[in-house]
Amino acid sequence: MAGIPLDVISDICNQVGQWQHAFLSETSLKRYRRACAWTMSEVAKAAAGGATAAVDEAFQDPTPWMRRAFKYMRALNKGSDEVDADVFVLPSQSIVMKYSMGDGPNVRRPGDVGLAKDTILVPNWKNLQLTQGINRNSYGNLPGGVAARLAREALGQLAKHRAPGRWGVYKGELDVGGSRVMGYIARPPRGYAPIGKNGREIVVNLGRPRALLVAIQQATYKPVMQPFYDKAMRKAVERIPAQMGGELRDAIEYRAANGGMRRLGAA
Repeated sequence: MAGIPLDVISDICNQVGQWQHAFLSETSLKRYRRACAWTMSEVAKAAAGGATAAVDEAFQDPTPWMRRAFKYMRALNKGSDEVDADVFVLPSQSIVMKYSMGDGPNVRRPGDVGLAKDTILVPNWKNLQLTQGINRNSYGNLPGGVAARLAREALGQLAKHRAPGRWGVYKGELDVGGSRVMGYIARPPRGYAPIGKNGREIVVNLGRPRALLVAIQQATYKPVMQPFYDKAMRKAVERIPAQMGGELRDAIEYRAANGGMRRLGAA
């Protein structure tokens, strides 16, 4: 995903092409090709850096993992008529980042991201804290391993060192606000309650079941990263005149330092 948009590529080609006559007049075709490759590489580098910096603007409390999403590839074909440099998102991060890119709202369906393959699980933070002692991590997310632990406990695989007071967990359905929801449910602990006047007791639930992770069939996300990404691309393209101008000056100075000799194909 990501990459340099076609309209930006067209702008880059137009700007770089405007320097061809100046290079051929003062130096060589080979030097012009090298300048194009170097400039494209620097544009890609600046674009990736700008997109990385924009992650903090687009998202609330982004993780370091998200900040490592954008990378770039330098142009390796310095002597060719075609110059290829690119900006891209690492495969792992692209699974998540793609929902924040595009022209309109993006629909996330089950099986793409997350533990469950047939549903999307949404945390109920109040119930997680009350029954499991679990709070958001410093990035506002579910702490690592929690969803997997709840899934194991729902299968009866209890942790060896289980925190005291933590409620049991099962997977099922529950009535919440008049609606039937499905997901991972906290089972309240049990205790004894007296019945009658002869000292008899019965086992009762000390509370009511509470939904921890609620299953939904789809989620919709706004492309919050796209405008910041586009801005980073445009800002990177603005570097082209200074970059190509610097390459031309270096070429002229190099020729002057070597006795003013110039021949077709020379550096």
